Amino acid sequence: MVRQSRCRAFTLVELLVVIAIIGILVSLLLPAVQAAREAARRMQCSNNLKQLGLAFHNYHDVHKAFPMGYFVWVNPSSGTYNVQAWGTLILPFIEQQTLYDRYDFRVAPANEAGPIGQANVAIISTVIRTFTCPSAANPTNRVYDGFIPANPSGIPLPQLTWKAAPSDYGIATGVRGVFANMAYQGYPGGAGGNRHGMIQPHIQIVGVTSSFRDNNFAVVLDGTSNTILLAERTGGAEIWSRRKQLSVPQPFPQMNGGGWGDALNGEHWMSGTLYSGQTWPPQEGPCGINCTNLRGYGFHSFHPGGCLFAMGDGSVRFVPEAVTQFVLASIITREKGEPATLND
Repeated sequence: MVRQSRCRAFTLVELLVVIAIIGILVSLLLPAVQAAREAARRMQCSNNLKQLGLAFHNYHDVHKAFPMGYFVWVNPSSGTYNVQAWGTLILPFIEQQTLYDRYDFRVAPANEAGPIGQANVAIISTVIRTFTCPSAANPTNRVYDGFIPANPSGIPLPQLTWKAAPSDYGIATGVRGVFANMAYQGYPGGAGGNRHGMIQPHIQIVGVTSSFRDNNFAVVLDGTSNTILLAERTGGAEIWSRRKQLSVPQPFPQMNGGGWGDALNGEHWMSGTLYSGQTWPPQEGPCGINCTNLRGYGFHSFHPGGCLFAMGDGSVRFVPEAVTQFVLASIITREKGEPATLND
């Protein structure tokens, strides 16, 4: 008599138990994997800021000054003009000499500036990974349309349009508005005095006025280790409010200054916004980090808990969202004389 052997199979209950165990293990492992990925992205973002900070220092070594936040030159009598950004000036110092050699600094990068201006637009719409943080939403696919209306702030310029590749890093021009008043409440002299940031613009209207402030180590009286050189402000024409996109009417997203070759990226007088996020029309308030990326209202990243900042001495620091208004204002200003540091 021949015995028949039978292979024992999993029962349905056993199979469901195994699937449930695997699901639990995956759910436990997934946050750790995501945290590890974010740590790697944050490290790359920090390295980008380190390279850009070093580029600013090397530029200073060569030219005895830092690049201007932006440059505007207008001759009203002839109708000629020029507009430039800090990002194009440091190209040779971030291994982008080829792009720098093709760029013509005599002409603004604008569609309205003729063939040379349009050629410059093609250059500043080139994505450069050094300017993009991998933690950002769509880190490289954010080439956007830029826009400056005619006669901005009374400067006799025509309407200018362009395309720009993203920059997740920008300067801090200074502190103003509601945020400044909150930061310096109770401080001797209040918000009065010099609240300018480390990097300033240069505006010249021939025969009318010239606005120029020195951009060098000598004017950073508060100390380079206590003063911001560059900071994260997730760029492009996507306006974020507490990590949700904010619906903003055109042309305001096009004026957010989120490109490395966009002159608007050199203007960021920080006035804060609401802790709940930005609204439209914009509101100033006590929050300075990760509540919005709207230019003039806050610094912004997709890192949990804060933003990366490149300091004037070349170091890179992670500044938490919970930093006080006074400390954040203190590390933005370069010569106001506040005693606060990031260690406070």
